[in-house]
Amino acid sequence: MSLPFSIQFLPVENISALATDKNVLAAIRFASIASAEDTEKPLFSVGLPNLALSNIVEVWYSDTPVKTTIIDGIQLAWNDDIIFGHMLLDETQYEGTASATKDAYRLILNTIQALSYPSLLRIWNYLSAINENQQGLRHYQAFSQGRQKILDDVVDLGYVPPASTVIGTACAGLQVYFIAAKKSGIQLKNPRQADDFLYPRHYGPVRPAFSRAIVKQWKNSTHLYISGTASIIGHQKHHSGQVQLQVNEVLNNIEALLQYGADKLSLSINKLTDLTYLKVYLCDLFMLSVTEELLIRRYGHHLPPVIFLRGDVCHSDLLVEIEAAYIFNATDD
Repeated sequence: MSLPFSIQFLPVENISALATDKNVLAAIRFASIASAEDTEKPLFSVGLPNLALSNIVEVWYSDTPVKTTIIDGIQLAWNDDIIFGHMLLDETQYEGTASATKDAYRLILNTIQALSYPSLLRIWNYLSAINENQQGLRHYQAFSQGRQKILDDVVDLGYVPPASTVIGTACAGLQVYFIAAKKSGIQLKNPRQADDFLYPRHYGPVRPAFSRAIVKQWKNSTHLYISGTASIIGHQKHHSGQVQLQVNEVLNNIEALLQYGADKLSLSINKLTDLTYLKVYLCDLFMLSVTEELLIRRYGHHLPPVIFLRGDVCHSDLLVEIEAAYIFNATDD
């Protein structure tokens, strides 16, 4: 069975060695600083420490050999179905976060259009000091403003916003990586959470621009990409400063989304333990044991692989965010 890609979490010591593997689309290490290997292929470190203190690397594999190049500072690898891109911008070269974000998205959208993979499916955004003020806006609000400005300029009415994660780091740089395809996926809503375009204006001058999840039907498999999900019901934050209650609420949100997908789209992925992985962002190391215990108590030992990372959510009173995906791997059958 030919698959667009699969993901494995492997104990890789030397990430640069993966550059010679013709079937590796990308590899991601989690570290205290953001950096990229000196290769065309997207081999890089996200500036989010792994709280489990392991050398796990997230490796994206293609069933077929990939092509690679660098365009406008974007490391790129692709096969017939999917393109993976990564870029790391020095924000000090811009007027601020909004300007850097606008430039990053302009370059990304122009590149995927030129290479005939115009549909963003999933995007990750990591920026420094996400809740600090900058010219009257929090960095997250400035990021949203910059993103929306370029989307207003270049996207058409058929645009399906990608699933998205936006997390704050403790290191410098605006880091973005993404996957895109030749045709768009299907936007999946969450009945417990407001659509991005319904967010009240008091959250910032522009509303968020993402899908709660994207369903993508490939030739031989169905993927589900779930955005970073926080303790929000409707558009309101819940359980301020209480990590255990927030984790439970996040899990309730993910379960509701999965059930909605099963009901509306007849997806076979209808419970959290069906997922391929969870990625948990925690704002403090001391929250790790509580979160691990809660996950085990709730799901037993049927959990998919869970990666715990130190990162800040886009509101200072939100302590945890969880993203997830279902990606059929060849080893699953």
